[in-house]
Amino acid sequence: MTTNQMKGNLLISVSIFNVKDQLMQEKVVSLLKEATQQILHKHEGFISTRIYKSLDGTKVINHIKWRNKGTFEKLLNDPRMIIHMNDIDNLVKVERSLCELVYVDKKQ
Repeated sequence: MTTNQMKGNLLISVSIFNVKDQLMQEKVVSLLKEATQQILHKHEGFISTRIYKSLDGTKVINHIKWRNKGTFEKLLNDPRMIIHMNDIDNLVKVERSLCELVYVDKKQ
């Protein structure tokens, strides 16, 4: 299934982590990788994650694709995920948004 065929059906979770320096940036990246491998991979509906870090060392962006909202909501009730989210929330300021994919374009 191509991305264009999937658009409109996917739920995208976007989290922006505001960090004070590159050391904290690396810590947040490490925590997100760990959560992906230990928690997200075990959840039905998880498709992929992309973790970005800003070049200025002040942000980490986590972009997670889910098959639908229901599978994402199951993740939020996982006790391991609750602990993980609380741990990160205690370290840095986080902005979270749920998004619907509406357009994809790529050079052929």
